[in-house]
Amino acid sequence: MRTYEGARVVPPCGRDGRILYTGVFDREGALLPMAATWRRDALITLAPDWPETAGARLAGQWLWGGVLYHHFGHFQMQSLARLWAMRRYRDEIAGVVFVTPGQAELLPFARDYLRLLIGDVPVRVLTDVTDVERLVVPGQGFGLGKIASGTRVFRRFVAAEFAREIAAEGPQDLFVSRSRQSLDKGGFVGEELLDARMAAAGYTVFWPEEHGLQEQIARYKAARRIVALDGSALHLVAMVARGEQKAAVILRRERVASRSLRRHMAAFMGAKPLTINALRDGSEVSFGKKRAISALDFEAIGRLLKRHGFIKRSLDWGPLTQAELDVISANHSA
Repeated sequence: MRTYEGARVVPPCGRDGRILYTGVFDREGALLPMAATWRRDALITLAPDWPETAGARLAGQWLWGGVLYHHFGHFQMQSLARLWAMRRYRDEIAGVVFVTPGQAELLPFARDYLRLLIGDVPVRVLTDVTDVERLVVPGQGFGLGKIASGTRVFRRFVAAEFAREIAAEGPQDLFVSRSRQSLDKGGFVGEELLDARMAAAGYTVFWPEEHGLQEQIARYKAARRIVALDGSALHLVAMVARGEQKAAVILRRERVASRSLRRHMAAFMGAKPLTINALRDGSEVSFGKKRAISALDFEAIGRLLKRHGFIKRSLDWGPLTQAELDVISANHSA
């Protein structure tokens, strides 16, 4: 963590896929590499050209938040990564500054999330080249890749500060469903079959996008056992759940794609989640980014859930039946 007397923040002025051309410079025009954002082992923010003039000025001392992402998962993994410094600087800063490749306004979930993490500290999203009188630049304490485990100071910050006032409330067995996600979000056409199987096993089926952030957190804190297909909702589970809770992750994509998610869960919850790889080889995309539910080996899912104590061994859970597949075919035929 370093403090710079005079810093020039340049919002994204171009992009190349994941790469954003944005950065922070000192008063002499030297790039501050500590302010850059990493994704796994690569930089995803590269230096733009040095602007000779700034269009705006911010007086006082501010904390550098980095890049504000509007995707729920990337917001949690990359936009929160420097806020661990808030415990030291809360009373010494005017607020937190971000840059963003998208709209400057905080989305409702981001506004609620930041309030639960840093309270009423002001947040500014800079859209113009801005000279900041004094800028505190913390290191990136969290992210995608090996750092998905978080630094110790970041984990302690989240455990001590995030959603402290939200009480646990909800069922003990929770299945976090993605079945109502749109076709461009990945997953499986016919996921409602998995919903039905889990409901028959005694789980409450929960669609997080239909509930506010506080209600999601209350449910995740209360659940004794949580089962879900891998996805962004589980990052929030990791932030609030603890080691005495059991979690199972059913893969919906190749194992490497969910590695950061599972690292996050293991480090923050204090116990590795059960990983269920029931993907069949050679499955084809059927609609948008979604594959047919038959790409999942249901019998393998049930077998592993039984073996690890998530569902009763006496439960009737076999492979998908022809009747189930016929229902899906009828529901999704053109």
